[in-house]
Amino acid sequence: MSVTRRALLGAAVAGAGAVGFARRSGFTPSATGSAGPDTLTFALWGTETETAVFHSLARAYEQRNRGIRVEIKSEPYQQMYTNMDALLAGGRAPDLFRCDYANLGMYSASGQLLDLSPYFSEGERSAFLPALWKAVCHEGRPYAVPHQTDTTAVLYRKDMFERAGITEVPTRLEDAWDWAEFGDVCARLRSKLHGVYPFTYGWQQAGAFRWLSWLWQAGGSLLTPDLKAPALESAAGLKALRFTQDFFRRGWVPPNSSVKTASFPDSLFTAGTTAMAFAGDFLLPNMVAGLDEDLFGVTYQPRDRRAATDLGGNAVVATHSTEKPELAADFLKFLVSEENMRRFCEQCVVLPTRKELLQSRLDYAVRPDLMPAFADQATTLTPAMTAEIAVPFFGRVNAALQDELEAAFVNGKPAEAVLRQIADATRAALAAQ
Repeated sequence: MSVTRRALLGAAVAGAGAVGFARRSGFTPSATGSAGPDTLTFALWGTETETAVFHSLARAYEQRNRGIRVEIKSEPYQQMYTNMDALLAGGRAPDLFRCDYANLGMYSASGQLLDLSPYFSEGERSAFLPALWKAVCHEGRPYAVPHQTDTTAVLYRKDMFERAGITEVPTRLEDAWDWAEFGDVCARLRSKLHGVYPFTYGWQQAGAFRWLSWLWQAGGSLLTPDLKAPALESAAGLKALRFTQDFFRRGWVPPNSSVKTASFPDSLFTAGTTAMAFAGDFLLPNMVAGLDEDLFGVTYQPRDRRAATDLGGNAVVATHSTEKPELAADFLKFLVSEENMRRFCEQCVVLPTRKELLQSRLDYAVRPDLMPAFADQATTLTPAMTAEIAVPFFGRVNAALQDELEAAFVNGKPAEAVLRQIADATRAALAAQ
């Protein structure tokens, strides 16, 4: 059975102290984590498809570089991070590992990753979307390559929309519903469809940070522009939180789809529980497996003062302790070359981070007709938005988002108190750096 992204994002990074990754996987590194002068060790997690493509790319790199081996070790998301923390602390880390953007800042700020500045020219850096390159930088220096991204758009059931008499759905990003129009659509679906909720949203578990899309749409921000203080307690913050609390008050979302539940958008949508799903492109294979392709289409996230979306996807890093920095950097360049990024994204149904690929048509393995909308949606993510996610302390902020959003949605905690608690947690995280 394929491992879904819900399993991979089911928990935040745990502390160091568990049994080492090397012993769990059978890989026994030297004191520095190196497996030999001609071998790169690469630790990763991923779906079955992602892991298979990584193996295929590793073999292609070996064929291009005779005498070089790329040894891949894969583990579940949470387990890999737990073990990686221990290996990094003990100087026994692999040469390379896969890292999601929300956890990247913690590693790059602690000096555990290889500074890639000497290996990527300005021209090479400019090939990536500015927002994604910003996400892999700390204090202006890159400590990872942005390998792929995914983002959230709105999938909708054509049959349910027809039954509700909704005949027009935005087909261009600039025509996306505003919040009032989205509310009208939800109210109509709620009144016309018995036993069906208008939508479900993907903020479950460690995905709580996806709520920030609403904040950004309202014109707000999590942090001040210098990233040194919380900015959540604002008119925009109140507007975004009250609007999203109303999803539960008005019955627009299933009551069991709050932040700390395990009811994810793909299962609720394919089961016919909801007419829409705010879902990442990586969930399309799950949707196709559970629902006739002719039954659903895609549109864009609603907008308020501006359009916005969430930062999903992953980077790949080289560790500071690698004894082969040039070889590690060369492999990173190989992974994010236009040809290899195209291959990975097409087969894994995720979005590229290179500008020329986002502007071209990719032959996606699943629902290629829907992917251009996800690519358009991704353009609403700005460098300022990604900078808020890439701060070293974001894991602590995301944990506060989980607790406080749950209290807001399920227990009706006042919006002002929720924002104050998240802001206080942000201040504490900043002070602890």
